[in-house]
Amino acid sequence: MDGDGGEAVEGSRDADAFDLPSVLAQLDDRDPTSQRRAVRRIRETIDEEPSLCLPTVPKLRALLGRPSIEFHDAIALTLAELAEESAADVAPSVDEIVSFAVDNGTDPATRELLRCLEAVATERPEAVVDHADAIVDVLEERQGYDRWGLRLLATLSIEHPAAVEPAVPLLTDALATEPEANGVSALSALGRLARSDAGTPSLEFVDDAVALIDHEDGTLRNNAIGCLGDVAHHNPSAVEDACPQIATALESDDPNTRANAAVTIARVAAGVESAVEPAREQLFALLDDDHAHVRANACLALGHGGVDEAADRLATVERDDPDPNVRERASWAVDRLV
Repeated sequence: MDGDGGEAVEGSRDADAFDLPSVLAQLDDRDPTSQRRAVRRIRETIDEEPSLCLPTVPKLRALLGRPSIEFHDAIALTLAELAEESAADVAPSVDEIVSFAVDNGTDPATRELLRCLEAVATERPEAVVDHADAIVDVLEERQGYDRWGLRLLATLSIEHPAAVEPAVPLLTDALATEPEANGVSALSALGRLARSDAGTPSLEFVDDAVALIDHEDGTLRNNAIGCLGDVAHHNPSAVEDACPQIATALESDDPNTRANAAVTIARVAAGVESAVEPAREQLFALLDDDHAHVRANACLALGHGGVDEAADRLATVERDDPDPNVRERASWAVDRLV
């Protein structure tokens, strides 16, 4: 862990020796040295017995609100680690955590507080979502693109995609500027917003997502293809021109990439049938793929694309494929084609 001061650590590091009443009393002490020592004792204990430290959260929250304290970074780190242990215990402190971040956007402690908020949002998104606009303001104030801040936006977008709409310019710039560092989170948030009923006010990021279709990093590549599929839900024409590039991903060594590419083409073809044309041969081949989710998505793409000549082959898949989900998708496609 990062250091938070130079004074010597007193007492045993054994978590069994953690004296909660004593630590709470030190946190209440008006002496900053005593308070700092208590925070260090909590951090030493978190590594082995984090649950013992959860009762300290309200007092840590109170310390965070004192501008005269010079170890906010240590408090923020402690809150972040406690949030990873129990989001429920830290969730009541979200208002104060966000308030500190808003007032101290460039403070080193704010990075750890964004990590803390991301941990809370993973389990209790409702505790954080009302602060989305303020969080975007904090991220715009910070230099560069905060990794934890972008992850926080992506996490919020799972349950509340519309909440990240104010962040679209920030997410778009983060993706364009540093796709390797920021792409996974930015693409996740943008894709979920694009797929939601709220939609996205700008599709400027589509070209940057297309550029990542053949990226060597599998997670980034799959998020890019998945994001394009999300866009195609409401705006298939925005992805239509990218279908030749997406078709090349159907031949990837990664089965998840093949599956993502097939379902993305299916979503585009659901609105623009001709979008399937560059991928016909690859989709036919994928009906024999070793992976069931790849075969199932190929069935969807052929069906949405209105590929009549695939009807007989799909009927065979409907009858003989060992996977029930594949048989069901093939049956749907056959019904659509005949």
